[in-house]
Amino acid sequence: MFAGWQLWKRIAHLPIVLGIDNGLRFIAYPESDVSAGFIYYRVPDAHDIAFLRAHIKGGVLLDIGANVGSVSLLLAERIDAAILFEPNPIAAARARENIALNRLPFEVHELAVSDVEGTVEFEDAGGAAPCNRAVVGFVSQVPTRTVQRVTIDEFMRGRAELAQVAAVKIDVEGHENSVLRGMKRLLQEKRPRMIMFEYLERTNLSEALALFQTVGYTTFELTANGPAEIDGPVRPLQNLFACPQEIFPAMLKQIPSPLTWVY
Repeated sequence: MFAGWQLWKRIAHLPIVLGIDNGLRFIAYPESDVSAGFIYYRVPDAHDIAFLRAHIKGGVLLDIGANVGSVSLLLAERIDAAILFEPNPIAAARARENIALNRLPFEVHELAVSDVEGTVEFEDAGGAAPCNRAVVGFVSQVPTRTVQRVTIDEFMRGRAELAQVAAVKIDVEGHENSVLRGMKRLLQEKRPRMIMFEYLERTNLSEALALFQTVGYTTFELTANGPAEIDGPVRPLQNLFACPQEIFPAMLKQIPSPLTWVY
């Protein structure tokens, strides 16, 4: 697989359409790291995706930092709809291609999500690079572009369908706490069943834990023995989860194997 993909990238320079394990299709572009994940592993982050699939059924997914829409595709038949936020125009266009290919009732918004409205500088490393981030509190080493930013709480005003938010996925390269601050009302009032957020070394985990505690959510990581509540430092470079405190006991069961799909 590795040799074939590397040759295709260098000779053909064309995207290919892949089948994924839930029966949907994904457009793999030659220069994309996300594409390589689908080719080599079939289900990127399979451990985490299988857990999410086992614990959501119906409702709306908020995919914040959607890139080309891969997570929304992997959860597609477990939800009723998805709203994707991706400020990189190339990645957003490819997310729309994937949605159209699979005829899904999903939306893509070219917006950055944060804790204030307005504009923000956003990294533009070229193409659909998945590691671009909002430039807040640091000096970027790559080119940037000015993009619109919103808070989830303001975005959902007047949108009745967002009352049915079942899950939120956040992958914003260290800007996760700003996203969480901008969705406190959603967490307090609508109680999405599952939040998955990327934890990097530059993320202030103590702040994230305190915020979730304030809105009545339990934060946990997935271990070989199942979900384990977090109350202090944990290994970075992984996805962490949060759910309403009242349903956390139901999370305490064996995680599905990475290739177990719950239909």
